[in-house]
Amino acid sequence: MVVNEVQGFRGTILMYGIILLELPTLILLGVLWQTGKLGEDGPFIMGFVFSLMVIVFTLLMNIRLELRLTTDGLSYRNPPFLNRWTKISPNEMKSIEVKKMDGLLEYGGVGVRFSRKTKAYIFFADHVVEVQLAKKKLVFSTHKPREVDEMISYWKENEDLK
Repeated sequence: MVVNEVQGFRGTILMYGIILLELPTLILLGVLWQTGKLGEDGPFIMGFVFSLMVIVFTLLMNIRLELRLTTDGLSYRNPPFLNRWTKISPNEMKSIEVKKMDGLLEYGGVGVRFSRKTKAYIFFADHVVEVQLAKKKLVFSTHKPREVDEMISYWKENEDLK
């Protein structure tokens, strides 16, 4: 039994919001450049701002959460920041539960959120998986709460979960 899930920002409202913020900026800079208000550095400024916008947009569109639950435990990674898989076995978990909440208000918005005792990977989803470890809590958004619950039940039946 394996549960695989990949979440990202592609096709979400965040992508369209970024485009709607970047286009007016480029249009404004283009008008200022064509009217001569940017001076001799106009082409450099246009190139720099355009390149910066492309880099930021590409970075945000490539951020994703890959979550895998197997009989051996939970594994996750968060490319492009955390490219290697981090594995947590069921006996390392003090508790794990699936909650119906989007995580946006509870954990401070979408994306990767760090605090002293909590690390949250929040994307646009209606459920979160909260994993309590010995020293910290991990939170993952999920679109597959039923499958995750089934895996948690399997771990509890086999007494792998404390």
